[in-house]
Amino acid sequence: MAQNRKRKKRWMKKRTRNRLILAGGLIVFVLLIYGLISLIASVFFSSDENVDNKTTTANEQTVVSFMGVGDNLIHDTVYKDALQEDGTYDFTDMYANFSEDLKNTDIKFINQETVLGGVELGLSGYPTFNSPTEIAKNLESVGFNLVNLASNHCLDRMEQGIANELAAFDETNIVHDGVYNTQEEFDTIPTFTKNGITFSFLAYTYGTNGIQPTYTYNVSYFDDAQIQSDVQRAKEISDVVIVSAHWGDENTFEPNDFQKHYAQLFADCGVDVVIGTHPHTIQPVEWIEGSKGNKMLCVYSLGNFIGGMLTTDNAIGGEIKFDFVKEGEKISIENVEWIPTIIHFEGNQANIMEERSNYQAYKVSQYTDKLAKKHVLNNYEGNVVSLEYIDSKTREVISAEFLGEYDGTN
Repeated sequence: MAQNRKRKKRWMKKRTRNRLILAGGLIVFVLLIYGLISLIASVFFSSDENVDNKTTTANEQTVVSFMGVGDNLIHDTVYKDALQEDGTYDFTDMYANFSEDLKNTDIKFINQETVLGGVELGLSGYPTFNSPTEIAKNLESVGFNLVNLASNHCLDRMEQGIANELAAFDETNIVHDGVYNTQEEFDTIPTFTKNGITFSFLAYTYGTNGIQPTYTYNVSYFDDAQIQSDVQRAKEISDVVIVSAHWGDENTFEPNDFQKHYAQLFADCGVDVVIGTHPHTIQPVEWIEGSKGNKMLCVYSLGNFIGGMLTTDNAIGGEIKFDFVKEGEKISIENVEWIPTIIHFEGNQANIMEERSNYQAYKVSQYTDKLAKKHVLNNYEGNVVSLEYIDSKTREVISAEFLGEYDGTN
């Protein structure tokens, strides 16, 4: 009897243990099933918020905003106006009216018209320019991040001027192109990425005022074969190709045959946008169709952004704004808008070649006729500086489709 009780007791313990093991197994199994069901539910039966997020990702628009302004043309009266008490130069106040656009835009372009050779090479204005190297840091500090260096004045201090300029820009995070110290630099296509879109930047100038570079790689000149090769390589490594074109006849409002030839070549090669500089006056904005049916935005000339030229027409410029919009694999240029600008400066008309100051770039929407009356060019040699004149000249050159909400008034 005692033996049977022991046997039964062992059997009860064993049964209890088996039941516990079975219960534990069932719990693990249930938890695994619950986890699997939860995972499936999270994918197929997620909350409205998660569904919206999935939909947004699948149909997401990637937008990269762009703004561009024209020539940073540093006459001697401009750099004298920027001279500080400690002997350094600070140009940042001249660009202050564009701080909001610079803050709120992804890609911010400017044309550095004059070489930044610095004080060691002797500062100078027209006709052979040399500007303070501080400009590079100033441009970065106000927000510019894309700069053209290929201009007809880039060899005004020869190879050393280029070396000093590149050293100044190498201390910034600004993407630049157009002049080079080495063949390797010449052969390298600058690229950068914004919001997942990769951009290439190419720059060319029509000439350098008859000055020949020390080495063929010092300056990027217009050349059909070179352009075709550059653009092809750029398209292999980027999604978008931006070209800075330093071209055209000075003080004219229409593109010449040279500009039209290269604009079409750029379009045929598959360039996305061309930003033109050099004429010191504004020129039209156009859509140009390439040989493969592609559409390229061409801004023939943005005019001057800062400079001391002595006509109202040379003081009128433009800021171009647009968006690169990516949907799926397609990238388009949308929301193109031309914003009229004006260079303001004051001084003494009797000694206008020496006495000019208070240089500042304005959007015309920020400008007033009261301020225009203080402009040293007003009534100088027949010049008129007024909102009415700026509006008239802008509408004469720029198609209404690109003027957006601008109405010529404040």
